[in-house]
Amino acid sequence: MVEITNKEKILFPRSKITKEEYVSYYKKIAKKILPFIKDRPLTLKRFPNGIQGIKFFQKKVMDYYPKWIKTILVKREGKTPIKMPVITNLDSLLYIANQVGELHPWLSKIDKLDYPDRLIFDLDPEKNNFSQVIDAAKDLKKLLDTLKLPSFLMTTGSKGLHIIVPIKREKTFDEVRSFAKKVATYLATSYPTKYTIETRKDKRKKRVFIDYLRNSFAQTAVSAYSIRAIESAPIATPITFQELNKNLKAQTFNIKNILKKSKNPISSLNSKSVSIKAASIKIEKLLENTH
Repeated sequence: MVEITNKEKILFPRSKITKEEYVSYYKKIAKKILPFIKDRPLTLKRFPNGIQGIKFFQKKVMDYYPKWIKTILVKREGKTPIKMPVITNLDSLLYIANQVGELHPWLSKIDKLDYPDRLIFDLDPEKNNFSQVIDAAKDLKKLLDTLKLPSFLMTTGSKGLHIIVPIKREKTFDEVRSFAKKVATYLATSYPTKYTIETRKDKRKKRVFIDYLRNSFAQTAVSAYSIRAIESAPIATPITFQELNKNLKAQTFNIKNILKKSKNPISSLNSKSVSIKAASIKIEKLLENTH
């Protein structure tokens, strides 16, 4: 059994959420989060002294980690390789939870690091205008339906929404990102006043940024069911497209209300992987017709 250290430490001052409540949440949600996060290199956005303390990204396994935590040695261009932690079961989930940090897994698994099995679009609003992001999710879903690609939706628990497409592990990150860029470009071209792929904030002009850049080697995206380092402990929550309504916000679900949400709309994600070969040809044709 994994021991929770400093149980009484308050991590979220206003909502008075303790470290014990924080780690216990992961025990309760384990069945839902493990299939999403298992067997992937993991980056932690740590806040060990609470959300008002120092926050930092930690990719590598610390010397004090127990030997039973699975690790993977990841090569880095021009740098020494690093050993990263990998969650494999409930004990490793709880040990990592006890480190206190947001969970940001890779889009690929350790047995085929260069070939992602997820493609992600991060829909990022301009100035917390969430109704814009809801529109973006609906429009992107329509496009993905046209391309015959399955799509799964989640709130990020921070500002926006993620749409995830489960894909077969047959394309490299570069190929997947190139495809994602075409999809994002088509959407931005079809609705030039609503959406943009402009990375510079000063050039977005109040449009939703359709971020396809996470589809890169060693990039991460927040895990479904991860707690975010924000007051009230909001949770990145899988939802259905039917739940996109004016009452929804990126932080609608939190540590206090998440367990009332019984359905897990992302449970079939791992079994729905598709090839993007046909969709790649189709998006090329759609783009040609926009010129």
